[in-house]
Amino acid sequence: MAQCTWDLVDWKTGRVPTGRTLHEKQLQLAVYRLAFSLLYGVPVEQIRTQFVYLDHGQTLTPEALQTEDELEALILEARSAFG
Repeated sequence: MAQCTWDLVDWKTGRVPTGRTLHEKQLQLAVYRLAFSLLYGVPVEQIRTQFVYLDHGQTLTPEALQTEDELEALILEARSAFG
């Protein structure tokens, strides 16, 4: 039986980010992917992700996004930093 794959697209306007800004956008996409996975019971391995920058006609596909464990660690770190 063929495995179903989902495409999660984050449509963007504005400039195509680079460097730290791109990293922050990828973090946002990782959260979206995890939320989709948890809401619909789809394994994250079956969810492809990309950004489409409408103003520039450019598509970016992240090579790797944070895992659920990595996202949880970031949240815990932020909690401890802000009390």
